[in-house]
Amino acid sequence: MAGRVELIIDPARREKLSLRLPLESRVPPEEARRSLGLPPTIDLSDPIVAKAVGLLDAARRADPPVRIALFGGTAHRLRCPTSNDRALGLRHELHDLDIAVLSREIRAVQQFLRSVADREGSALTFFETSGDRIYNSLSGGQRLRWHMVTSQEGTEIVLGTLDLVADEFRFCHRFDVRADVEAAAASGGTLSLARLLLAKSQFIREVPREDSALVADRMLEPFGKRSVVIGPEAKDVRDILALVIDHPVGEGTEAISAEALRAELVADWGLWKTVGLNLEMVARSKVLAGLPDPVHGRAEERLRALRDLVASLRPKRRFGLFGGAWWQEVDSTPSVDSTVGVS
Repeated sequence: MAGRVELIIDPARREKLSLRLPLESRVPPEEARRSLGLPPTIDLSDPIVAKAVGLLDAARRADPPVRIALFGGTAHRLRCPTSNDRALGLRHELHDLDIAVLSREIRAVQQFLRSVADREGSALTFFETSGDRIYNSLSGGQRLRWHMVTSQEGTEIVLGTLDLVADEFRFCHRFDVRADVEAAAASGGTLSLARLLLAKSQFIREVPREDSALVADRMLEPFGKRSVVIGPEAKDVRDILALVIDHPVGEGTEAISAEALRAELVADWGLWKTVGLNLEMVARSKVLAGLPDPVHGRAEERLRALRDLVASLRPKRRFGLFGGAWWQEVDSTPSVDSTVGVS
């Protein structure tokens, strides 16, 4: 199958995407990886990872260059060798890309995403659906959603989601990422290791107490008379463990900065509370218990250092948090179907 095809990506709206097949990258992913100076431990056989590396390389070569920083599971693949190890048990399937940008450059980033496939090949196809445009118009420019072509499997094109945040990471908790975006090109193309850790360990959700048996591995503590709060999913626990296994707590581009963690947590009691609960959950998780020695011992030691750091802090509790939620509810962002057929 070769040539340009029209894909119906939303039958209800008869929305189409023009795409050239077979998918191609004018700069092979391995060449892009070497050009970026990224480690050879990155598994480029994963189409999401290959797309992330290609996107970083294309952004660096754009005129003018486009500043983006990856976060989420794909960022952990780039920064953590153990996230790529199929035998260790910390690798998990990826479905989307998460990137942080600067709000003052958001229009340049969007223009780059619209045109990058024309220069770099159809493997780097990004697009907005009509639903994306509605969502983006209501977001105030702080969080945007796009879609991307992930891979081709026979007569099906696999689609994924590209989630963009501007200036702030803003989910259950929020923190500033502008300095990390500005420094990303010199530090692996991702948010700093400290903020990758915060992004994974800031999740919290309230569920009814009668449902607690269904999420026993994620239980944090009771919340009121009828609820409990739960922490991250197993895939996020795996990413947290990969991060602490591969990077010590300390200073430098390959360390999880204690100074950066301290600054963020002291300034936000709610974030401090959630991160502390989630690190305790990771420390008793089945994922950690299942790791072989000596990896298990290293993970335990570094988790203990992080828990001690968090416990040593005493952020001031803000008025209005007593007895109520100290986090924000995460909004749902439905997207188009994950695969579309090619006639």
